[in-house]
Amino acid sequence: MASKVMWLVFRVSLTVAGFLVLFALLYPVFFIVLQSFYSKPSLIEDPVKALGMLTIENYVRAVASPEFASAIQMSLLISLLTVLVSVVVITPAAYAFSRFHFKGRDMVLYIYLILSQAGGGFGVVAVIALLMFLLVLSSYGVPAYGWHVLPLIYSAGLVPFQTWLLKSYFDNLPRELDEAAFIDGADWGTIIYRIVLPSSRPAVIIITLFAFMSAWGEFFIANLLRVNTIGAYIYMTAFGERGLQDPSVYAALSLIYAFPIIVIYMVAQRYMGEAYRLGIVKG
Repeated sequence: MASKVMWLVFRVSLTVAGFLVLFALLYPVFFIVLQSFYSKPSLIEDPVKALGMLTIENYVRAVASPEFASAIQMSLLISLLTVLVSVVVITPAAYAFSRFHFKGRDMVLYIYLILSQAGGGFGVVAVIALLMFLLVLSSYGVPAYGWHVLPLIYSAGLVPFQTWLLKSYFDNLPRELDEAAFIDGADWGTIIYRIVLPSSRPAVIIITLFAFMSAWGEFFIANLLRVNTIGAYIYMTAFGERGLQDPSVYAALSLIYAFPIIVIYMVAQRYMGEAYRLGIVKG
């Protein structure tokens, strides 16, 4: 009897601990959602009366700003161009690593693996080196500063990780597809983009998702290059020269900022599950 009581107490304790952890994880989300509908400057100042002071005015003010509309358009343009450049560059690279054996292939793959896992201080050094490189190019008259370089920078950062992902998927595709097309007289571009790529829809959707999220969510480099993306705009709203003027508007902007990524995950979830099932993450 005592052992059953102890087991029950243990299970109840684990359940309570689990709910506490869940509350700790979800509390920031609940807070920012409630803050975005709150009519006062700060929810912390008067949380008891918050439910009686909800409004959509903060979203209206956020969307009505001309700078917000310009930032949304710029982010969409950069994100779509990043997706396009990533698919065009990464697909043939992943196909070559999957189908051909050439000198230095394994070494390059290991370098890709190391680069895809590197971060922290290495990432900061890489950004500094990138900015120095852009300054040198600008000194020679090359237009290296502006929004047009961001898709190239973002795509370059995606190459190591996404090449591994797509290569892992190509490894599972039957080589008979390539061979049959080659016998029929198709060139390499036709084989890659019109035969192999449509057969790899889940993998392509995943790398498209990652490319879009990377470009949409990045703000540090965009802010350094003075490009008004939505991430840089929200960052300046929070930490600009004037500081955080209205936490409620900032919360509304943050949720609008996150909304496209949530929608993309919901739409692409079926393909993500299929890609995981077929081994895209084995690399």
